[in-house]
Amino acid sequence: MATVVAFGTSNQGYFDLFMESCHRYHIEPVILGWGEKWVGFGRKMMEIQQYVTKLPEEEIVISVDPFDVIFLSGLDEIEEKYVRNGTPFLCGALRLNRFNQTIYSFEFNRTRKLIPETATGFNHLNSGTWIARAGTAASLIEDLIRKHQMTEVSMEQQLLTGIYVKGSKIVDIDWKCDIFHNILFRDFLTRRPDLSGLVFNETRIKNKVTGTIPCILHASGNSRMREIATRLGYSQIVSTPSKPRLNYIRKAFFHIGNLLKYLFGGNGR
Repeated sequence: MATVVAFGTSNQGYFDLFMESCHRYHIEPVILGWGEKWVGFGRKMMEIQQYVTKLPEEEIVISVDPFDVIFLSGLDEIEEKYVRNGTPFLCGALRLNRFNQTIYSFEFNRTRKLIPETATGFNHLNSGTWIARAGTAASLIEDLIRKHQMTEVSMEQQLLTGIYVKGSKIVDIDWKCDIFHNILFRDFLTRRPDLSGLVFNETRIKNKVTGTIPCILHASGNSRMREIATRLGYSQIVSTPSKPRLNYIRKAFFHIGNLLKYLFGGNGR
């Protein structure tokens, strides 16, 4: 059976909803970092590496953000789809409009190469969800540290995007949304989720673009999830986020700060 790892320092966002979805599908996630001070995404990956090195190399590991993720199926279906896909390290994928593509390239794609296009338009890597065997994950994270100089405050999505864009045979994206489906908000102010590409059917969703039925839903960019949770049959109690404003402000300032560093810090491509 696959192992689910999630890095979270405290109860915030939709953590209760995440845990309830795990309970629905009899999943017992391993929560790393609880009670620690948040340092950065690189630190998150380093702690995940420390944990997965203790697992059998062939064990399948599913890494998710516990504040904006809902499981839509059990682990057996996820494992079967991962094995069928054949990619060693498979990340979620984003379908972005032109404006968000520009922002993404500034923040995450520093390769000077174009993002590869896929048949579905889900072209952009998102590292909030990924799946790999324990040995592959440990080895790749080690490469991020040694070959790509990942520090505790580095953005793993930027580093993984660079590896993917350069044509890696190890890292790929789930552009069919077989396992992962990422949604974004309709507008920046309300953060209402863009559900136009989804069909809800009781406890599952169908991606109208790809025709697939994903196993994990990830609300990227701090999108609101109450409507999604209600349509999937969850109670209002677990659908109410914890510290939503604080979480949103922190993320907003993080991304704005990163863009400013890129624009004015002499890190041009």
